[in-house]
Amino acid sequence: MAAESAPPAGGQRQHILDIALSLMATRGVAGTSMRDLAAATGLNVASLYHYFPSKQDLLVAVLAERGFLDEIAVTAPTPGDRTPRVELADLLNELVQSMLEVEDFIRLMLGEVMRNDETALNVGHELIEGTQQSLEQWIADEQPNLAEGTGPDAVARMLRATLIGLFFEHVAGVLGPASPSEELRRRAEEVAAILHRDT
Repeated sequence: MAAESAPPAGGQRQHILDIALSLMATRGVAGTSMRDLAAATGLNVASLYHYFPSKQDLLVAVLAERGFLDEIAVTAPTPGDRTPRVELADLLNELVQSMLEVEDFIRLMLGEVMRNDETALNVGHELIEGTQQSLEQWIADEQPNLAEGTGPDAVARMLRATLIGLFFEHVAGVLGPASPSEELRRRAEEVAAILHRDT
């Protein structure tokens, strides 16, 4: 059994998350047991489960710590007129930029999902559902006209698929000649222009 170690300056919980990401990056989700994580953090397994009752809770916490599960909102709006087209472009850009911030983790999760890891599949499902619900709510509250004829659920699914597709293009290296951040912003503006042709 590992000896308990004093929490680092950033706190024990953050220390566990950092070590977990490092281990999972080299061993994969399935290859990283809670016992391995306890040993690497200097905790006993019971203490580790106090912070994270399961590996799935641990993965969700990584996303939450990075702000990836927060309610969607535009934190850096484009200056000038706030037309629906600009607001949608800003929202999509905000979402794809947040994906870039946790790119290593998303790449890890994608690999584990492709290997059919149950924990990664469950977390992926939770993430997709949460994104879907957040997009539906944003559309209903901010741009209900987009949902005329189809409903916010259909529009949210289309936007969600677009975001995932853009991230895959980035991972595959076929996004475009500009920096990923600039190219993703340009693509967000394209999508908004298609959906708001009249504005």
